[in-house]
Amino acid sequence: MGSKTCRSAEPLTGPPCEWPRTVYNRGMHNDPPPPSIELRLEPDQLALYWMPTASLPTGNTEPYSVALGWQTVAQAFGLRMPTPLSLENAIATVEDAVMPASRWLTKPPAGTAPPFTLHTRSPLLREVAEVAGVALSTPPARLSRQALENLFNRLSDQIHRPGVPDTALPQRAEWAAALLILREALHHWGVEWVELG
Repeated sequence: MGSKTCRSAEPLTGPPCEWPRTVYNRGMHNDPPPPSIELRLEPDQLALYWMPTASLPTGNTEPYSVALGWQTVAQAFGLRMPTPLSLENAIATVEDAVMPASRWLTKPPAGTAPPFTLHTRSPLLREVAEVAGVALSTPPARLSRQALENLFNRLSDQIHRPGVPDTALPQRAEWAAALLILREALHHWGVEWVELG
């Protein structure tokens, strides 16, 4: 005999019946991932792109870009590790470049909503993350804003102690430039971490 659907008022006689099964994990593993933004740091440009997803097809929004990259800032440092004055001037320049992106971030494409995830594959930013202690080979590899701030403080300490370099920091202007740009970006965009790809 086949089974039938149970009714709570039925007597416990006759063929076995089946209670309707409750689905307890509905939606637990099928929620769409948060919208993602790719950060590209190039020699002469910083750019943000909404990454395509099932609900966000490619090409439906303009990227944000500004003519400021790691080489631009390294040149402002005089192509050497920054001095206190060149760092202060560069901070002002970078702030002016990254702050307008906050408005771009508050106007996501149709079909998306905060929060979003920030990703980057830029080699210099990966190097910054490695120096901060991020294990890039263990996904998800994430660099927190606090870890970035700690790294920047070490750079600042070195700058204010001429002749006493921090041997754990790469002594290259382009690395210091990438660190500064990412630090200012996360701070002004209110982003807690960046994921390294």
